[in-house]
Amino acid sequence: MTGKHSRRRFLSMAGGSMAGVAVTSGAFYSATALMRANAAEDGGFDGVSSPRYTDLTPFKDKLRLPPTLAPTHDGTTEVEMVNRNIRLHSQLPPVPMWTYAGHFPGPTIEARRGQRLRFAWTNRLQGTLPVKAVHVAPAGPPPGLHPYNEAGSGGAAERPDMAALTPWTSVHLHGGYQHAISDGQPDDAVTPGDSQLSEYANEKAAHLFYHDHAMPVTGPNVLSGLAGSYLVRDEREDRLDLPRGRYEVTLSLADVNFEQDAQGRLEGRILYKRIAPAPASSPDANPPSLAFEGPFTMVNGVVWPYLDVEARAYRFRMVNNSLTRQYILALLDETTGKPLTGAVTVIGTDGGLLGEPRGAGETISLMPAERVDVVIDFSVFAGKRLRFVNTIPGAPAGAPVPDAGVGRPEVMQFRVSGAAAPKYRVPKRLSADFRPLTAEDVPAGAVERFVALIVDGFGMPALQELQEAAPGTKPGPGIVQLELDGRLRTFRGAANYFEDPTGFYAAAGAFEVWTFLNAGSIPIAHPIHIHLIDFQLLQRNALVGTVDSATQSTAQPLTPGAAQPIAAEESGWKDTVLVPGHSMVRVAGRFGRQTGRFMYHCHLLDHEDDGMMRPVVVMPPAVLDVQKRQMALMGRTIGGGMSGDMPGMTK
Repeated sequence: MTGKHSRRRFLSMAGGSMAGVAVTSGAFYSATALMRANAAEDGGFDGVSSPRYTDLTPFKDKLRLPPTLAPTHDGTTEVEMVNRNIRLHSQLPPVPMWTYAGHFPGPTIEARRGQRLRFAWTNRLQGTLPVKAVHVAPAGPPPGLHPYNEAGSGGAAERPDMAALTPWTSVHLHGGYQHAISDGQPDDAVTPGDSQLSEYANEKAAHLFYHDHAMPVTGPNVLSGLAGSYLVRDEREDRLDLPRGRYEVTLSLADVNFEQDAQGRLEGRILYKRIAPAPASSPDANPPSLAFEGPFTMVNGVVWPYLDVEARAYRFRMVNNSLTRQYILALLDETTGKPLTGAVTVIGTDGGLLGEPRGAGETISLMPAERVDVVIDFSVFAGKRLRFVNTIPGAPAGAPVPDAGVGRPEVMQFRVSGAAAPKYRVPKRLSADFRPLTAEDVPAGAVERFVALIVDGFGMPALQELQEAAPGTKPGPGIVQLELDGRLRTFRGAANYFEDPTGFYAAAGAFEVWTFLNAGSIPIAHPIHIHLIDFQLLQRNALVGTVDSATQSTAQPLTPGAAQPIAAEESGWKDTVLVPGHSMVRVAGRFGRQTGRFMYHCHLLDHEDDGMMRPVVVMPPAVLDVQKRQMALMGRTIGGGMSGDMPGMTK
């Protein structure tokens, strides 16, 4: 098999229907033929073929290393989405999944900075969703998270909407700079037999990742297996003395649940279980529900794996591919059970390398979609066994906290060999181009946007795009007031949901400051992702006050309180930012040169599917000026953007 197809053959294979970039001349190549395999398709370990176990043993199976796909040609690489049975644990039957090129996670794609690549993402999936979806009642102390600690549906009825769900896919390269036509639009997905064509410019060296982005089924599609890593490298990184080759490992974290049979044994079927605190308002509606979490943690598609490591330095490229779970990771010595503070060094974040390495402290936080690039030198742990565990602030590291949804804190184990290499020193200077942003770096006249994160009248998380209200506007329904730096800001809520009219328009290449006000009546942490922009955190503060769910207004102005820390893993360029409950977060960065209709949204994928996503249309500056004039002709203005000084910014 050569892996090369003619353009005519490709059009026939794809059913003649494509979305994405224009079809150009040149060859099409099969990703399957181009991949360098690092492990067998089943993950390199055997196991049971039918249900036999009621629980899974941690650290029984070896970490899976996805194959590498590194296109070097000028043509188009076809990646087929196909059904496969994947072994996730040796005590679990193979699990039906939707995959990229037959692997879970999908192949790790590698590109060089500045190398323009074209992909055809071909949907060859068959049947209906391989995941079983149910709603269950809460149990345990409020908010009743105990069902998330338990395997199985407990006999809950399968959701008919999900049981009938057929494949509809849209591939998004998260963190990449590509025109909107290649960005994986949430409502421009394709059905089986068709392809999405995308062109990626690969403008920065960083750990990106690709995943499904079809609205409103991103969560179940990703839970079914549609995610993989995408690494962009460059010569400057090559010259650094960082661990490479087999000493550089990509780690994809995700939680999962499984259905049980009548005897309580784990079946080979993923369970999408969401807690519904209240009944549906009508037979045709889904009930308001909490976002999914599962009791088992997978790393690279293996539940609670182990990795044999030499007693030397390793580089780990970590990504949280969970639907909604936050991981607060601590590295423990299994002999003492104590955290190894200072053992992990952070060298990069979502958008690439830091200027200089930073110690991670006792824990590393990863919200869904966040990435962190770390070095662990195992030379000082020769002969030991270490493990990553998920923690809850205030609880001993490694201890179960069922009331917080962490019934099983295990993540993965490292088995360190006995012969130690010399101690490794991380380069003192990493990226020569990186420097931290401060308030003084914000250009005069930068566009300023405000978005509130609220709980709506249905009890569900929502966005509230805010527009500056006319002078003299009094408090009332839809009016949000904010006290910043001694100045009262008054806003009017302009939009809440994905389906509402577009209100944010931006100029390509423009520098902007976005302020997120997590002012919902329920303190929910949200990871907010903005497409086509890398930003840095300028500040994070506690926020006093809430936005009322019924009126979507403030009774008293919101007021920022004490500053909250920015961790080492948040200190570089980011595309996804944690906005804790009852907090204000301000980020600043510059949009890419690309244009089109992009998204910003909560990256808790259930929240995204529930409507917590909004568009921002990026235009060339001259086109944006025409747009403004046309809207002014109709008596309308482009909302959301306010230019001027940045009040309330920590100097």
